[in-house]
Amino acid sequence: MGRVEYRHLNSTTGGAQFGLSTNVEQDLLVVDAQAFQRDADPSDFSLEAIIAHERGHQLLARRPILSRMTASGISPVSEEILASLLGSIIAAKNKDRRDLFAKAVVEAVTHGMNAEHAVAVLHELRGNLEKTL
Repeated sequence: MGRVEYRHLNSTTGGAQFGLSTNVEQDLLVVDAQAFQRDADPSDFSLEAIIAHERGHQLLARRPILSRMTASGISPVSEEILASLLGSIIAAKNKDRRDLFAKAVVEAVTHGMNAEHAVAVLHELRGNLEKTL
């Protein structure tokens, strides 16, 4: 929800970035050229998956139950994991759902969590998030 803007440049954001505004109509999704390049590569994230991940960020900020859960503050890593899990719930294609769940697991493992434990914990967390949506 909100506005979408295209920027003809590559960035370090992965292809898109969500910007929170004072109201949902003014929220901004900036999609960079990199998102379209990634979409063209079948082994990389699709444009839909990239947008679903950014929508996950918006849901964290805008859904009252989710924003209350994160109101006391969460780390950037935790926010990325949650955005990917939310994206894996709302994505239309199974491949995008799997890719976004895998992105959350990789993020958790990269930051010190055991892989098997990460899969189990994030699977349970995803189920709980799905119930709240």
